[in-house]
Amino acid sequence: MDAGVRRVMGLISEMNVRYVVPVYQRPYSWGEEQCLKLWDDILACGRSREQMHFTGSIVTMQDGTASPQGVASLAVIDGQQRITTIALLLVALARYADAHEAERLPFSRQEILMSGYLTNPFRSGDDHYKLTLSKGDRATFRAVVDHLEHPSRPAPEGPSRILDNLALFERRLDALADVALVWEGLRRLEVVSVTMAQGRDNAQLIFESMNSTGKDLSAADLIRNFVLMKYPLDRQAQAYQTYWRPLEDVLAPLGDEGAFDDFVRCFFQMAYAPERLGDADLYQVFKRYVSANAYDANDRMGFLCLRLKDFAGYYVDAVRGGLSGADAADPVARRTSFHLAAVARLGGAAARPLVLELFRSCRRRECTREQLADMLGVLESYLLRRAVCDCEGSAQEHFLRHLVAKLAAVRSAGEKYYESYVALFLVEEGTPRRFPTDDEFRRALFTRDCFGFAQAPFLLARLNAHLNAHLATGDGSDGSATDSAASAAQAGVPGSAADASALPEGWGVEHVMPVGALADPAWAQALGQGARLAFERGVNALGNLAPSAYPYDLQDGTLAQKQGRLARDAQGRPVDVPLCRDVLAAKSWGPAQIEARGRALADVAVGAWPLPRMDAAALEAFRPSRRAAQVKTVAWQDLVDAGVVQMDDVLVSASPMYPGRATVTSTGRIMLATGETFDEPTAAYERFLGSVGAHETGLNGWTHWRLGEGGPLLDQLR
Repeated sequence: MDAGVRRVMGLISEMNVRYVVPVYQRPYSWGEEQCLKLWDDILACGRSREQMHFTGSIVTMQDGTASPQGVASLAVIDGQQRITTIALLLVALARYADAHEAERLPFSRQEILMSGYLTNPFRSGDDHYKLTLSKGDRATFRAVVDHLEHPSRPAPEGPSRILDNLALFERRLDALADVALVWEGLRRLEVVSVTMAQGRDNAQLIFESMNSTGKDLSAADLIRNFVLMKYPLDRQAQAYQTYWRPLEDVLAPLGDEGAFDDFVRCFFQMAYAPERLGDADLYQVFKRYVSANAYDANDRMGFLCLRLKDFAGYYVDAVRGGLSGADAADPVARRTSFHLAAVARLGGAAARPLVLELFRSCRRRECTREQLADMLGVLESYLLRRAVCDCEGSAQEHFLRHLVAKLAAVRSAGEKYYESYVALFLVEEGTPRRFPTDDEFRRALFTRDCFGFAQAPFLLARLNAHLNAHLATGDGSDGSATDSAASAAQAGVPGSAADASALPEGWGVEHVMPVGALADPAWAQALGQGARLAFERGVNALGNLAPSAYPYDLQDGTLAQKQGRLARDAQGRPVDVPLCRDVLAAKSWGPAQIEARGRALADVAVGAWPLPRMDAAALEAFRPSRRAAQVKTVAWQDLVDAGVVQMDDVLVSASPMYPGRATVTSTGRIMLATGETFDEPTAAYERFLGSVGAHETGLNGWTHWRLGEGGPLLDQLR
């Protein structure tokens, strides 16, 4: 490795050298703020006329070979943003000189072109260009250089940071009284230049070190670099096209720069469940995963990319709420998409690792496609019931993470996947993680403020789909949620979304009895004695809400006006909404009608989002062991079996001299920060003491580990 302080202009003007930004580097991303900071530094340096200005580092990798034209390629490991911006400023200076030939400038367009700042003048093809950018930036930058050399060639157009920053520099030069200051400042810029040799220096380690400060790279940047740096320079472009680009293409439909980071978080939340992963951990977790599964050996990195690509497809489906490329005539696919849309809306990011786990089980033939759709339906019911009953929160997130881990254990044990999945929901009865019962769900629907409920549009749309399905099939019974969802997807619902996850675009939720009812004598009469109390109880109740094609609420309308709205779309055309039929048929509207309709819709909801059923004897096999309650002194495994300690629980050292933590794994073992695991507290504590340099031995782990910060000692739990 060669390292030293170099002047930027001398570094980039070396002949028969070209700088190549590898495919794994992120695109050129400097905006106006970063460009203007460099501009100010250059001007300050130009005005001083004496001192140099340090502007960071440029790290390159050489493979020791040269092209047939004798040009050596240097891969830019760090510093591409700085090199590219300086090159754009040089283009702007050359254009300025060309337009101001009459001025006595210390530089010229020809000098900039022939001195090797932008090109190797006497070389052709790729070797001609001093700087080769990655991906979409390459063509734009080359077009800029080509137009500078040959003004008859078309100037590049279109949205581009390269063109934006070039225009910024041109405006700044035009407004500057003494442009020579910029040229003088550029000549005084210095960098630490580090050139490594492939096969001898650890490019990845240096890259991580160089990027540990300043603008943080995303997990996507770091992981892409890590993967592609495992290949020799001459194979990196091929590896990118073969392995990495297909992964990016799968995620591209999401149109979100942060999609890859979110996907990686989701994937590893599944792979390492129930461990909770933070944003800052993703890159380190990725490297841990690679090492643990030997993907960095024997050229297996490509296999990892292909594996990630498969899961990326599942992730996209989970985010978008539907199966990509599914056959519209396939009822199972429609039902799966129907439930996926609901889970995406209700569960958000917290539910995605579980969705990935379910898709994985189906691919491994541990469950059928039909069972996959059923399991997503169970998840939808669980999420919606808990949202209605206001029992979401940390307990739910905790349960979903642990459910992924428990299903992985089911897989390892070779147990029936679908039955285990259902049972794992049902055994949480009576806990903060419970699946709300029919009575609890019905009561919450009937008594809560449903208009203020965040999922009110979804709730009404889904209830309408359920009713619509029965009308389409001629089935007047409640039936199963699964069958209802499938029929609804086939029959269609108001609007363009076949999944009925929300009201059609532009629709709103209408109060049948208006919010201004107390000020209207006719409505006040309908409310009867105790009008204010009856109004407060009924105005936002489920029985008083209906989907409307109008985006706003008619606050003071009569019943007839309300019915007129509910019977037509925004263009005045008749529309048949099953959920509104009873309202349209009503001759009067008051507390009795609101209560009756609310109870009826609550019954429909119980059928639309059913509590899964399981034979009591079969379910008993999945309940935690009661052994801990039957013996005087228990072992660690007894606490695990009884659910006293659970996966992802934290054990905290009770000694103020030796602070530290451990976690409970999916298999009930105690894992230290070192990654070592133990099957009982004392052995774990003794190893913990050794890891922190303590000299004490023979301490009882039961009396030195607490369950959580400030929690009881383990010995107290037995």
